[in-house]
Amino acid sequence: MNGFLIAEEGPLAGLVIRMDQGDEWLIGRDPEASYQVLEDPMVSRRAAKLRKSDAGFFIENLSDVNPITVNGTHADEPIQLTEGDIVQIGGTLFRFTEFDPAADQPQDEISTKEPTVPEDPEETPPESDDIFSSFKFTGGNDSRWIIKVISGPNSGAEFSLEPGQEAVIGKDPNTCDITLQDLSVSRQHAKISIDGNGDTVTIEDLGSRNGTLANGRQVAESQDLQSQDLIALGTTTFLLIDREQTRETIFSPPATIATPETPEEDEEKEPAQKNWKQMKIAKHHLILAGIFAVFLFIGVGSMLSLFQTEPIVFEAKDSTSEIKKALKDFPAVEFSFNESTGKLFILGHVLTEVDNQEMIYLLTTIPFVTSIEDNVTIDEIVWDNTNALLMKNPNWRGTSMTGKTPGRFILRGYVETAEEDGQIKEYMNVNFPFLDKLENQVIVERTLEIEIQSILLQDDFTTVTMQLVGGDLVLAGRVPKKYDDEYEDALEKIKKLPGVQSVKSLVIFTSAQTSRINLSSKYRVTGTSKLGPALQYVVIGGKILSTGDTLDGMTITAIEPDEVLLEKDGLKYQINYNEQ
Repeated sequence: MNGFLIAEEGPLAGLVIRMDQGDEWLIGRDPEASYQVLEDPMVSRRAAKLRKSDAGFFIENLSDVNPITVNGTHADEPIQLTEGDIVQIGGTLFRFTEFDPAADQPQDEISTKEPTVPEDPEETPPESDDIFSSFKFTGGNDSRWIIKVISGPNSGAEFSLEPGQEAVIGKDPNTCDITLQDLSVSRQHAKISIDGNGDTVTIEDLGSRNGTLANGRQVAESQDLQSQDLIALGTTTFLLIDREQTRETIFSPPATIATPETPEEDEEKEPAQKNWKQMKIAKHHLILAGIFAVFLFIGVGSMLSLFQTEPIVFEAKDSTSEIKKALKDFPAVEFSFNESTGKLFILGHVLTEVDNQEMIYLLTTIPFVTSIEDNVTIDEIVWDNTNALLMKNPNWRGTSMTGKTPGRFILRGYVETAEEDGQIKEYMNVNFPFLDKLENQVIVERTLEIEIQSILLQDDFTTVTMQLVGGDLVLAGRVPKKYDDEYEDALEKIKKLPGVQSVKSLVIFTSAQTSRINLSSKYRVTGTSKLGPALQYVVIGGKILSTGDTLDGMTITAIEPDEVLLEKDGLKYQINYNEQ
């Protein structure tokens, strides 16, 4: 039992993935790990894994950024494939089958039965009086209005509309009547409605991200449509067609076959042939013939003289320069143009969906471009998908992806530990399809805190405390007034650290007197002892203390005539006792 995935729509149309050797096959954009490499920028490096078992073939999604779908449903867990299932990988739709597409069609399937001709002329059915009765149009649905998709991932699809119907168009298969496999289409993009008589068709945008265009104009409110109107939803474009419009048919009646005549009648009607040698030409005919010959000679000579003058120079059309001119505002987009077919292939990056629509419009105005194959990546859509995945992990909610120029992705934000930073890097290496264009600016908060504390300790600001939340730094504490210049220098160093968004300083500058914390209300000096002019001992809380002794962890640094000076962990204290 063999399986085959046949690409029917998208940039890889015509590709056949054969599952006839082995039991597991990995497919994706990574040439080193994939059994089948898919050259599509919307395919992840490791997109999906196919597995064969006794029960049949199973497919498993391996990408969170660009997940695969089976019959429009995300493959969150392994799904068994059945005959005719549609698998979307990137921008390509594959059809699963167990019949080898390279095998020849069996001859017994070809009908060789010839139509039966009745032998009795009387059994021949009478001809219809209507000469157009033999022209029958088949093709399925008899609905008057149909939608014909002419570009996008669902190109070629047709959808019928019934009178009184309201059809929601979008990419959510659970809530939409018409589902489009287009990443640029919102989950519920637009609504198209038909009145009960089937005469009036209207379209309404449902607040989509990329908007709805009718004949190149934005649909701001409910708008009436006519047959052959062109509607654009994201990168998908479709025509509204009224099948009951007047169709002109050219009818050619059969040629009349003349009835053969008898030989006698031919002889009677055939004029007698004359011998040209016996015919005489009138003189005035000869004169006219001579005059005509003279004028003919003069005319031919004049024409030859024209061709003998300077050759006509045809100005060569420089198609490349005109396309480059249209793409001058989109430097990250490359192109390839086939002059013989007029087909233009574009590949690269633009920032937003609006930029992509503007670029396509400029290219369609070039007269010699007949068709455009759009493989340009819209960076805005990549940001949204990646940020939605990052929000699923609580440890990564402080990070986000943005970009300033097309084709350059910036991952910035904050994580708490170096371990979380390593996890997010590993996740992006496996799942992000544009790893070579990614700039990682994620900051580890603990590492940044250590750098800030190192600067404060280096300048001996041990009394300053800090609090860092998401790049916003708050400093508090006391600093002696004489060190205000050194503190400002340290503050400038901290502001230059990568990851520091803002700095708010609540530090208080103190003088020699105000820098000490007064503990007179907590401790009471009940006695003193003098030896010479200087005090030597004080009695606090029933303890006799001198310089160098400790009181509740505070070291006595000096005993003055009216106060006791103490210090602990860089903080200075005083106890006044003459005022007690």
